[in-house]
Amino acid sequence: MKVDDLVIYQKALELTTKIYRLIEANSLLKKDYSLCDQIKRASVSIATNISEGYFRSRKQTKNYLEIAAGSTNEVITLLKIINKVYNIKTDSLQDEFIILCKQINSFSSSF
Repeated sequence: MKVDDLVIYQKALELTTKIYRLIEANSLLKKDYSLCDQIKRASVSIATNISEGYFRSRKQTKNYLEIAAGSTNEVITLLKIINKVYNIKTDSLQDEFIILCKQINSFSSSF
């Protein structure tokens, strides 16, 4: 099985794309370079840690998945900040990241 076959990996890539589109669609948010950079890096980290850990030992894979779940929680927090500071509705996207985090944790518990 390839990493591309993992549902959590596919979902992580999809949600990263949504983060980039959210930023592109909001000119005021786009000017907050540090916040945008942080949320982009955190969202990219989810997919890259799933990918990097996939072909490692079971213990290492579990560690990479835990890092990916941590990055998922970081994105959720940053989306909450975007909602509060810029009054941009992020609830739906937060929910998608919450589901992804649960899926990552479930997959991780199989190791």
